[in-house]
Amino acid sequence: MKRIIGRRARYKGKEHPYLSEVVVIRAFIAQDTDDVDNHLYLDNDADIEAAGGVKPTDRVEVQPILPDGRRSWVTSDPLLRDLEFVD
Repeated sequence: MKRIIGRRARYKGKEHPYLSEVVVIRAFIAQDTDDVDNHLYLDNDADIEAAGGVKPTDRVEVQPILPDGRRSWVTSDPLLRDLEFVD
């Protein structure tokens, strides 16, 4: 099973310029529809794998890592393709 939840990554996109290092906490799987009411909101790797995995065009919910190493309580939803995993 491919691990997504809990992984650390660097944000490389332009949509969220305030992000740098983040931790993935949830995946939003689009299931080939733009209707967000039909997206899957998954928070564990087993369910993500059962849904077919996260595609580069799917979004993930992330928590920024603060300079002191703690996680921010604020979250963002970048595209998976805009993350470079560091772990």
